[in-house]
Amino acid sequence: MTAAESSHLVSARTACARRARPVFVEVAPWRVMAPGPDPIAGSIPGAVLTSVRSDFAGRPTANSGHLPLPERGAVHAGMRAHGVGPADDLVLYTRRIEELSSAARAWFVLTWAGFRSVRVLDGGLPAWTRAGGPTGPSRGTPSAAPAEGGSPAVPPLLPADGGRRVLRAAEVLDVADFGTLLDSRPAGAYNGVSDDPRTGHVPHAVHANSAELVAPDGLLRSPTELRKWFLSRRAIGGHEVGAYCGGGVSSALLVFAGALLGQQVGLFVDSWSAWARDESLPVERGTALTRSAAVDTDCA
Repeated sequence: MTAAESSHLVSARTACARRARPVFVEVAPWRVMAPGPDPIAGSIPGAVLTSVRSDFAGRPTANSGHLPLPERGAVHAGMRAHGVGPADDLVLYTRRIEELSSAARAWFVLTWAGFRSVRVLDGGLPAWTRAGGPTGPSRGTPSAAPAEGGSPAVPPLLPADGGRRVLRAAEVLDVADFGTLLDSRPAGAYNGVSDDPRTGHVPHAVHANSAELVAPDGLLRSPTELRKWFLSRRAIGGHEVGAYCGGGVSSALLVFAGALLGQQVGLFVDSWSAWARDESLPVERGTALTRSAAVDTDCA
C-alpha cells in the first residue's frame, strides 16, 4: 500500500490514465544520487526537463546555504521559458527512486511561488514504466525571450506563500526548543565528528532521515506508516514543526509528507550549509535525540 493520492500526490496508474491532461516535469537532482548508468531510456513523452540547481534554487550568497530559495519572479520566468505557466496542471517526477526529494523540493518552490496545481508522481519514472506508461523524447528546455522592457512580469494575485512556511535562521532555535525541529540528514551527518566543532546538528533537533519515508520500490510509505513515523518524532500536532538538511532538498520531502497528513512543516531552506558557516550559531553533536523535555505540546 502506498501513500494516498491527494492534491499533492498522484499514482503512476492514475497519471498514465490521464496523461493527456497534465504537464509532466522531470526534475534532475542537484548532484548525482546513484552510481551507474540510467536504467530507463527516454522520459515521459513531452516532459519538460528541469533541475533543482537551475530552476528551483537561487544564486548562493555569503550568508545563504548552497541551494537558497529563488526569487518568485525568477521561478515564474524560468518556468515560462519552459513553456509552463502558474495555471498549468503539473506533475513532477524524478528518474530514480533515490531522487524523490528533488521532486519534493520542486513542489515546495512552485507552490510557494503560487503555482496552483502541482503534484508529485509517486515512485517517479520507475513507477511510471511499471504501470505501463510509455517513454520517449522529452520536450527539452526551450528558451524564451523576455518581454519588451525587461523580465516577464509575475502574474498578479498570487498567494503570498502558497501555504508554505519558510524558516529563517533566527527562528530555527525557537522551533527546536518549543516545537519540533527535524534533521533529515543521515545519522553520520547528524552526529557530527568530535574533531570538527562545526559538524553535528542544531541543538534539540530530532534525527529524522527522510530516506525512511520511501519504501524499497520507491513509493512513499502508506499514510498510516507516515503518521506513525511523524508521531514517533513528536512532529504531529498544533505545535510548530520545522525541518532542515544540508541544503533544503531532502528536508523538502518531510514538508511534502507532512502536507499529505495535513501537518504543516516549515522548511529551513538554507539548512546546515548556512548554519555551520555562522560561528555565532550553536552546534550540538552526538546521537541522542535531544529535545526540550520541559515542553510537551503533543496535544496542543
